[in-house]
Order: sequence, then C-alpha cells, then structure tokens
Amino acid sequence: MNVLEYKNIGERLFSETLGNGLRVIVCPKPGFSNSHAFFATKYGSAMQRFEYAGNIYDTPSGVAHFLEHKMFEKEDGDVSDLFAATGAYINAFTSYDITAYHFDCTEKFEENLRTLLGFVGTPYFTEESVQREQGIIRQEILMTEGYPSSVIYDNLRKCLYNSHPIRDPIIGTCESVSQ
Repeated sequence: MNVLEYKNIGERLFSETLGNGLRVIVCPKPGFSNSHAFFATKYGSAMQRFEYAGNIYDTPSGVAHFLEHKMFEKEDGDVSDLFAATGAYINAFTSYDITAYHFDCTEKFEENLRTLLGFVGTPYFTEESVQREQGIIRQEILMTEGYPSSVIYDNLRKCLYNSHPIRDPIIGTCESVSQ
C-alpha cells in the first residue's frame, strides 16, 4: 500500500490499486465523527463511444446520467432506504468524465460501504422501471430548460464543440433518453 504524508497538515493518505483495477484511497481523520466514502467510475456523459470485448458501442447522450439514476433501484426497492435506515446520507452525480456515488455517516460505516459497493456493482433493470426512469429524466430535462443559465451554457457548448460529445447536456435530451 502506498502512503503519502502531508506533514504540514498532519494527514496521511493510503492508496492501492486492486487486482480488478479498482483504485482505493483512504484518508483517516482521527477525531472526526463523520465518515465519508466516494465510489467513482471513469464513465461520464462524454463517453458515448466505448469498446468492450473487441466491439465498438455507440450510446446516445445522457446514458451515464441515466445509469446513475438506475443503479439506485433494486428488485426489493430503492437502495437509498438501506442508507437511511443506518442514518447515512447517499447521493450521486454525473459529470463529463465520471459518475460518482457517495455517502456520509456517523456510524455503521462498514455496513454502508458494503451497501455502496454492492449496489454500484449489481445493476437491476426491468422494462417497466426503464420506462418509468425515462419519464423522470424527461421531467428533469424540462425543468433545466426553464433556467436561463442552463440554456446559455448548453448553447455555449454547442458553439464551442462542433462534434465532440461534450457539446451534449450531461442529462441528455428528451430524444436521447427515449433511445
């Protein structure tokens, strides 16, 4: 395990890359009552083309954001309820280059960490739940279209990037979400 010492602030950072490629970073904070975990994957909204098992896949804009939402759903309900039962706060976000899930808690850190690692690594999809989520995200898109700052930012990206996927909204469009 690699250790970085930050003597000027009295902290140490431990890191290691596991055999499966997952990079783990731990920063102990003695004396703090709150614990935080962050799980990020290198898959964001700008990654609309990828290769897997020798095949090239093209996806519509908004897929990373859509998957971020869907990962919370499990066969027996919303995984957020498991975090709430332990007093933890869970959230997620998608950017152009990552999708991240994170939680804060004051107790039961290991239990919450197992839940985080489990739900992010085990997707659950049904046709009905996909359609329901498409509707939720379409509503979210329509809400952002009501904010002038969002419209200006979207138009600026379209002017700056002729064909790069960063020109597309992270959330996708109503058309792309339907795909």
